[in-house]
Amino acid sequence: MATFLFPQFVEAIEIHDIRWGFNGSPVAFKINPVTILVENTDPVPFESDFIFHQETFRGQQIDITLSTSTYIAPFEKKWLQFYPYLMESNSHWNLSWQSGNKQHSQSFLSPQVSKELITVQLVTPNSLSKAIPGIKQYPEDLFPPFLGAIDSLDTIILDHVPKWEKSRRTAFMQWIFTGGTVHLFQNSNGNPLTFPDSFLPLNSTTSTVHFGNGIIYRHQNRLDDLPSLELKQLIMRNNRSLESQFMKGERATSSQNSNFSYDEFSAVSYNPPTNDEEILATLNDLSKPKQIWYFIFLLSFIYLIVAGPGYYLITKISNNHFTFYGVYLLSTAIFCFIFLIIGQYSANRTSKIHSLIIANILPENEIDITEWSSLGIASGGNFTISHLGDSHIYSTCQQYSKVNGIAISGREGRIQVDIPTNSSRTFFHRGKTTETIFGVKINSFLTNDLGIEVLSLGIDNDFPQEIDQIHFLYGAKLYELKKEKDQLKYRGTSRNLRSVLSVNPLHDEYRFTPKGISSFVKPQDLQNSLSIKHLAPILLQRALKLSSRKQGLNFQLTSNHGKLLVFSSIPDKLFPESPDLSRKEGLVLYCLDVPLTGQAG
Repeated sequence: MATFLFPQFVEAIEIHDIRWGFNGSPVAFKINPVTILVENTDPVPFESDFIFHQETFRGQQIDITLSTSTYIAPFEKKWLQFYPYLMESNSHWNLSWQSGNKQHSQSFLSPQVSKELITVQLVTPNSLSKAIPGIKQYPEDLFPPFLGAIDSLDTIILDHVPKWEKSRRTAFMQWIFTGGTVHLFQNSNGNPLTFPDSFLPLNSTTSTVHFGNGIIYRHQNRLDDLPSLELKQLIMRNNRSLESQFMKGERATSSQNSNFSYDEFSAVSYNPPTNDEEILATLNDLSKPKQIWYFIFLLSFIYLIVAGPGYYLITKISNNHFTFYGVYLLSTAIFCFIFLIIGQYSANRTSKIHSLIIANILPENEIDITEWSSLGIASGGNFTISHLGDSHIYSTCQQYSKVNGIAISGREGRIQVDIPTNSSRTFFHRGKTTETIFGVKINSFLTNDLGIEVLSLGIDNDFPQEIDQIHFLYGAKLYELKKEKDQLKYRGTSRNLRSVLSVNPLHDEYRFTPKGISSFVKPQDLQNSLSIKHLAPILLQRALKLSSRKQGLNFQLTSNHGKLLVFSSIPDKLFPESPDLSRKEGLVLYCLDVPLTGQAG
């Protein structure tokens, strides 16, 4: 009756629920899905943008605003999904929308974040599936359709076949391929799960199936038949078994003629993993426009001389006060013009970008992109940053300051951001593309007790041209490959993986020593001491998803597959499609899993 009599005082949109991440505790330093249930209580369809942003406890915005457009039919409920990059601390978030001529909003407090990847049980909506102690359930219809939004997941438990459209099926299978773990149990009738052809690797009848870097366990039990404690122990035991397969100590020594191009930054012991904030800060130092400050200081000193003793002498020499005011106005105008020109042109007016990219080659000729970039802009303004491909998610990863702009995720994903004159803007990007894809085949492969003895890979015409280094990861050793016509060949040079992972130029003490005559301790000028190619070990560490000291020191691939690692200059097709940039510099690490089952001799 109130809705009918006083419709102008009734909220057209109501918020019913919010889900943080996959289990109510999002993962720090990852993109997490935040899912919000909204209802249109109005008899008129609702079509508008929902704005979601982080803010301080005083209500001031932090980081960039996330935006999504949606249509909600009358009296219909709908789930909205945002993909923010979350830091370590919990904070306030604000959801706002425009209804009619009014702006509406609602605030939320995010829960405490976790530092461990998540294990969840996928269930059908409103199901009464058996709950596993310590493991949360997640509705399958809320599973993100983008691979970049699933980075916080470690393990999924299934006892039914999900009813998904193609985008969710593809994201799920690619997540397994890049390192996910799946536990399959019999359905409620006690029958093994039978999946459609699009889930083909899940139909294997063997108890353990390796799919890319991921693993699939098939159990001959129903979830309801196992006591809760035994079920949890079974899952944890299999996960520990998987960990032991991928993280064995390497006792073999590397060959004496081994080398790696970045030895000058070697560290004595293993360095902790580099986080996204450190990578973006380093790229920002490389790309931001550099003012010629000594010239500006010199002109400022000259101006002080002219404005002080100079004007005083003019008043003594000239008897006409019009002469003094003329000289004063003319000299002030000249110096204003000089400072304006210097401020605009002393930074070389070059718009440039520095980027680091990990390009994981997936099945079906797609590449999973993880990118860290910094845009250095001489002429400021509002810019739209976009890439070729689809399934884009963007973040600026700023946990303390506001970024004027909007980030839109999805197939038409992009970031619209304000960049002031002579400044830079960093961003983090997850996406997929079909550009720069290439393939290899094994021509010859022979191993001995120490590792690889013979390795030759055939390459196609799409193989990258501007190569910096090529390595093949097998076990816990990196084998250097040389390109010879249409082949990649191993010529006897190898190195222990752990010695390469110990290299981290961003944690070296030399960067924080006093510089020049200043008594302050500050970072050295990165443009003189560090180039983009020196960050290759960091890319390797992130590509292998090593998150702890133990993983870094003991990582080892299983013997049934190897990984081709190609360090190359970033091709134009992987740089942002917009804006136009005059200088592009970056390093891309292509990662291609190579099955070796039945190949070793």
